[in-house]
Amino acid sequence: MQNRAGELAVQKRLTEREASLDATGKPDMIRDMRRGRMPSSDRLQALADTLSTTVDFLLGKSSSSVRPGEDPPATMDRLPKDVPVYGTALGANLEVEDGGVVVSVEQTIIEMTDVVDRVLRHPGIAGDMDAYSLTVVGISMEPRWDDGDPIYITTKRQAAIGDYVVVQIRDGSEEVVSALVKKLIGRRADAYHLEQFNPPMRFWIPKHMVARIHPVLTPRELAGQI
Repeated sequence: MQNRAGELAVQKRLTEREASLDATGKPDMIRDMRRGRMPSSDRLQALADTLSTTVDFLLGKSSSSVRPGEDPPATMDRLPKDVPVYGTALGANLEVEDGGVVVSVEQTIIEMTDVVDRVLRHPGIAGDMDAYSLTVVGISMEPRWDDGDPIYITTKRQAAIGDYVVVQIRDGSEEVVSALVKKLIGRRADAYHLEQFNPPMRFWIPKHMVARIHPVLTPRELAGQI
């Protein structure tokens, strides 16, 4: 079962951790399966949904991974490799005053004019020609993302509470010089409420510092399942 799940994750260009996170919100589901821990039926169904397959296939009761009524998925080599990856690097921490206390937040230098690579255009962003990709730097969002993990970002919908987001920071003008890769947990008229995981921290960033805020796409969104 764990091998079938792992193989399908690879086919969908997901790490086992990403597939586990999308299915259950926790990173170790498939790894725990390799250790002999059987997931509950609800979690197994959630994993099957993430991997676009059936529980019967994961359990070895069916030889076909395709769900009834669905066509076989397009092979990955048919997907264009044209989504721009912009240059990123770890920058000096951003100091933000939050509730009268100055907090230091890990930030990323972002070069929006420097395309360093092109990555696959997944089905969910087939028509989103403004989608882009970044490479995560630093450890502030572990275990959601490790240093070096790729993420896809869309400009086609507004960031919602609960989304992981890329917050583009301006330098006092309209020029974007850095970004925060965090979780959006709230907003008010003059600020965004963000969260990072390592070290655990919640803080407000004034909207006048923000040029744009874009949601990071989930694996299900990339696969066109939402």
